[in-house]
Amino acid sequence: MGKGGIGLPDNPARQDSCKTMQTLNKDALTLCIAGNLNIDLMISGVPCLPGWGEEQFGTNRRSVAAGQAGYMGMASSNLGMSVSIIGAVGDDLDGQTICDKLRDSNIDCSGISTIPDVATGLTIAIIREDGERCFVSEAGASAHFSLQHIESSWPLVEGSRFFAVVGLFNTPGLTFNDAKACLLKARQHGIVTVFDPGWDSTGWSQSTCKELIDLLTHVDLFLPNEDEAQAITGLTDIEKSLDFFSAAGVGTTIIKRGSKGAIARRGGQTFTSDARHVPNANAVGAGDVYDAALVSALARGIDFSSAMQFAARSAEYYVGRHDDRFPSLTDITPT
Repeated sequence: MGKGGIGLPDNPARQDSCKTMQTLNKDALTLCIAGNLNIDLMISGVPCLPGWGEEQFGTNRRSVAAGQAGYMGMASSNLGMSVSIIGAVGDDLDGQTICDKLRDSNIDCSGISTIPDVATGLTIAIIREDGERCFVSEAGASAHFSLQHIESSWPLVEGSRFFAVVGLFNTPGLTFNDAKACLLKARQHGIVTVFDPGWDSTGWSQSTCKELIDLLTHVDLFLPNEDEAQAITGLTDIEKSLDFFSAAGVGTTIIKRGSKGAIARRGGQTFTSDARHVPNANAVGAGDVYDAALVSALARGIDFSSAMQFAARSAEYYVGRHDDRFPSLTDITPT
């Protein structure tokens, strides 16, 4: 990608969208995120998972406003993006806590609906001593999040240069067809579309994978992690997974690989970025911070390879800290 680009793929099928986008009178540093919001209760330093009827102890706990939309939004705002979020919380203290935290991060919360008589979603994250994690979640209000919520807040999408749909498996009321319609509509308005689906706790059925693959033709930046990419494609060879997603019509695919860095395919070229070891890492939310930093870098016209490195350094900064975790532009120097 040239220095002035913002991440759309250089292939003929997408040239009209590129030209349309360049004529829009929009601030490049604007991002609207549609996705799940919840409280993360994290217990770290757990040596191993207990069996049924057993107990294990961790060494630390914390409760934070989160969800893929929350993490990505706060990280993006800290990196200088103008951010709005479309999502749902419950009519409870947790929901208020999330909205207060997002507003404190200068995020437009006008697209966040409060669902009466429903609890805000909760995820319990168990973090191993080496930073690896697993989750148990209750979707709560996010289960009621639907296409109607996005449509009623469409001016937020239309006023942004980037539109991200994240955590789709944590918002079961928003179907693949709904997400596909939103991504298509956004692209028709010249908006750069971003998609990070998250993990399918029901087991990645053949029909689920097919529906997900069908919407990828409307995605400019696809951001799965390695486990998700393998589950979707059924392939263990990561280069073949990149080939698969390119054939499905994705503009740019970046597969996040944790401690192994990241690998991407864009315009027929393959890019990689490294990952540096971070002791005592807490990786909960790291992929969302990577997404945020990548979009932020591309929005500023940073070349694609350097944007990947910027995203990697931002994620490393985040996982290595316990407080004030989201990096700012002064914390990370683009390479």
